[in-house]
Amino acid sequence: MAKRKILIPLDGSDFGRKILPYISKFFSPEMVSIVLFRATPHPQGMTGRPSRPASAEVPVPMYDSSRDVEYMQHPVYASQELESELAEMNDALKAEGEALEKAGYEVVTVVRFGDAKTEIVKYVADENVEMVAMTTHGRSGVSRVLAGSVAGHVMRQALVPVIMLRPFDAFEAGDESGR
Repeated sequence: MAKRKILIPLDGSDFGRKILPYISKFFSPEMVSIVLFRATPHPQGMTGRPSRPASAEVPVPMYDSSRDVEYMQHPVYASQELESELAEMNDALKAEGEALEKAGYEVVTVVRFGDAKTEIVKYVADENVEMVAMTTHGRSGVSRVLAGSVAGHVMRQALVPVIMLRPFDAFEAGDESGR
């Protein structure tokens, strides 16, 4: 029997990680393989502004700030930032997956650059994911409109079941009744 693939989007926060213990409660390692997923905006490089040209009065190029001088001499290109961030996020996801691997789960890590909700839905469609499991803040009203909802978008757009966990303080204290 082939294992079912579960996608778990993580954002690097403690809140997002709260879904992980529930995976082992509901799914055995023989049933599922897990994809730990992280999406983040494209990184930007840091280069200084071009200098103002030298003139007869000022024989050397002029910069607006010492920071511009530093970045002109030692620019950080977007490709360098991308590689650095990619390695950092992969390492963080692998660390998250260690406990699941020790429990016997097959864990794969995936990092994508772009809008999180769009990248999650796209990955689900492209990679034959059978379920998504994630946390949600459970916002409503104005806060949901202002902050948006990655979980809500995924639930509406992904063509697979989505399990959402809204952690409560009662669960953290060990009272699973939710009171």
